[in-house]
Amino acid sequence: MDLGQKLKFLRNKQNSTQHEIVEGICSVSYYSKIENGNVVPNEEILQLLAERFGIAPEELVQIEEVVNDQVVQEAENIYNLIKEDQAAAKEAYQSFLEDFENSSDPGIRLLISLIELRFALRFSTMEEIEEKFQEAESLQDYSNMKMMPLFNRVCGLYYYETGDYDAALELYLGLANSLNYPYKADIHYELSLVYNRKGNIYKSIKHLEKALNKYLQEMNYDKCTVCYFLLGINYFKMGNYDEAIDYYNRIEKVIEDDKNLLRKVYHNLGLAFEKKKDIEKAIDYYQQSLSVSIEEQHSMKTIYALAKLYLSMENKDKAIQYITEGKEVAEKKGLEEYIIKFHVLQLQLNEENIKEYLETVAIPFFEEKKDTEFLIYSNVLLSDYYSQNKQYKQAYFKIKNVLDMKGGI
Repeated sequence: MDLGQKLKFLRNKQNSTQHEIVEGICSVSYYSKIENGNVVPNEEILQLLAERFGIAPEELVQIEEVVNDQVVQEAENIYNLIKEDQAAAKEAYQSFLEDFENSSDPGIRLLISLIELRFALRFSTMEEIEEKFQEAESLQDYSNMKMMPLFNRVCGLYYYETGDYDAALELYLGLANSLNYPYKADIHYELSLVYNRKGNIYKSIKHLEKALNKYLQEMNYDKCTVCYFLLGINYFKMGNYDEAIDYYNRIEKVIEDDKNLLRKVYHNLGLAFEKKKDIEKAIDYYQQSLSVSIEEQHSMKTIYALAKLYLSMENKDKAIQYITEGKEVAEKKGLEEYIIKFHVLQLQLNEENIKEYLETVAIPFFEEKKDTEFLIYSNVLLSDYYSQNKQYKQAYFKIKNVLDMKGGI
């Protein structure tokens, strides 16, 4: 980190203008040349600038590179721990802060900011996530080749979580094409997630296979299991339900202690058997998913699937049971997505006019969330509504919407 960059970082950290910093020391034009790396100040000006920033003069002219390979590796290790072991991640981060919290090096501040953004993506609200992302982005100019992989990975995850899949792809692909990046298996897995969300199932499977081969070489069987799960999702999306079921069954045999993943596997097995019209098995797996759910909000997808299934079967008693249960949990937990979904089912159950609610509440909400599956479902409902009311032109356009959206899946 050169002197000019460090001075600029310290000034921005204080929210000061160049004029405020140099008052009584030198001219603004001269100081600007220092920040831009065009001149080297004498010892007297360095001393005065250090005093103005409240640091020792040697910190300004430190030759030793603070952000070395070992420091970046520590930050990478914390990134990897955040998902796997929350307590260990917090302990490692606290140790990192004790070593570097008072550092005036902007590269260190960037690493701290990236770790905090990764924690926020895991545990914080969207408002906090945005704040941390803006901070990390504002420090990007202080990065170097050692830090860029971590920057790309953390910000790639941010873009993935916020639905900007093209931006996520750009950052992840840069890492995948890097010759020496040590976490390529993870990057290929993350790329498979992005392509899955974009509906490019072929590329998702391609990157999953690369990740899986690497994890098998490393004997990282936990990561292999996660790959099998996403392969199951991909084959389900392709309509290959038997292949999806095969992958889910492989996972079921080896994850007795991972209740969270087991819950998801049972739910997805229910979806696959429902698609195969084996309703009895579908319901059985949905019930198994509910039986291993630890927190109420985790059961929402399965309760909704059961309510929707029983409604399609015209089993009103069971539909009412699950709609009522789902609404209560959604309202208690403030889950707006499911409050809307269960209200739509309630309108269908009561055979009430569904058009206005879909067009004014449900569809705008799920368009913002980019939930293609529910948007397809809503357009099918509207097409049925218009057909029943002999408004065939409007019904046609709703079905066309469905076909267009399915074409993008």
